[in-house]
Amino acid sequence: MADVLTDLASLLRCPVTGQQLHLATPEEFRALASHDADGFLVREDGAAAFPVKGGIPSLLPESLIPLQPPT
Repeated sequence: MADVLTDLASLLRCPVTGQQLHLATPEEFRALASHDADGFLVREDGAAAFPVKGGIPSLLPESLIPLQPPT
C-alpha cells in the first residue's frame, strides 16, 4: 500500500498552498505520533502535514496539522 500512496503523493498538492506533498519520513512521523493516523503527507516546505487513515489521505484544509518548519 505504501508504494501506491508514494506514487499518489507525487500527484497530490496541498489544498491551502498548492505545494507538493510527500510521505512523512520516519523523523517526521515520530514528530506527528501524537496524532491519530496511519501515516502523514507532509507539505514540501515542512510547515504542515495531512493525516492518512486506512490508506486514505484527508486533504481538507481543516485536517491540516501545523508543523515547525525545518531549520
